[in-house]
Amino acid sequence: MKTSMKTKLRRTAAALTAALALCALGTTTATASGPARAHAAAPARIMESPKPDCADNGNVNPCYEYQTWFWTFDNCNQYAYSHPYDRNRYDRHVCAVFSGGANVGLWFHKVRG
Repeated sequence: MKTSMKTKLRRTAAALTAALALCALGTTTATASGPARAHAAAPARIMESPKPDCADNGNVNPCYEYQTWFWTFDNCNQYAYSHPYDRNRYDRHVCAVFSGGANVGLWFHKVRG
């Protein structure tokens, strides 16, 4: 039986998501007692993928435009602050969970363009 590349990719993504979820469960308590970090932590309320998503609403402003994903909120925020974006097009960034909580996505809030 021949398996398509799309099917292989879906299975791989599902396996990685499951593995990450298990790893996250195992490391949550281990990192909770670690030393305080100097950089931004996850927000008090974990934000789900922001709405409206530009890809879902016909790119009508204002909307949130997905950029990329990270393993942690810290990595997402560090990237957003160290890589300037077009302030004429976007007014802020948002780091929020997606993929069922396995990853953190970076969205820019698009107001023009």
